[in-house]
Amino acid sequence: MSIKNSVLSLLFDKGPVARLITSAFHLSYYRSKAWLRNTYLGYPLYQCPFDLHLYQELLFRLRPLFIIQTGVAHGGSILYFATLLDLIDPKSDAFVIGIDVRLTDSAKTLKHPRIHLIEGSSTDSRTIDEIGLIVKNRVGAVILDSDHRKAHVLAEMNAYKRFVGVESYLIVEDTNVNGHPVYGSFGDGPMEAVWEFLRNDDCFVSDEDLWKKNKVSFHKHGWLKRTR
Repeated sequence: MSIKNSVLSLLFDKGPVARLITSAFHLSYYRSKAWLRNTYLGYPLYQCPFDLHLYQELLFRLRPLFIIQTGVAHGGSILYFATLLDLIDPKSDAFVIGIDVRLTDSAKTLKHPRIHLIEGSSTDSRTIDEIGLIVKNRVGAVILDSDHRKAHVLAEMNAYKRFVGVESYLIVEDTNVNGHPVYGSFGDGPMEAVWEFLRNDDCFVSDEDLWKKNKVSFHKHGWLKRTR
């Protein structure tokens, strides 16, 4: 490779220009609100397509016994995960638990047999106890997508980490807010919760390789792998 090509590769693949381009695309796509218009089998699905692709790769590899997601909205993500489990192993009894402080009318129409919905605060002890009764002594994967304020996210992380198996994942969504790089006026949110959590819990690490191959993730640095 020539010196010129080497320099261009450094700038556009790994250097400051690459980071600038990635952030600019992230900002442009986020502000377009296209992700707010995405649907899955008729249900609104507030996700970046890059992240949906990562989820299917990750879940196919992990084959979790269950997936817990806090924050249901209109139900698109819950249905997406349930149908992924169908495709991964139709004979398995893996299931998805969706928790929301108030279930929407749209979410209440979900009839997929793998889906269990709980209406209540994700950090309420009664909710945690109900989840414990459903999953029993099993461990799986957890996705956090409810109230994005730092204190709430951190409380969820500490409450739900018990349900994550070794080599499985605790995924904190929307770490891109509060200027990372979008919605700079949000205030401390998911990213700040992740930083504090990782400072105090050495059982999890941020899997940077997982999302960086696609350059853009709404949940960057929030794909946390349990190592022990």
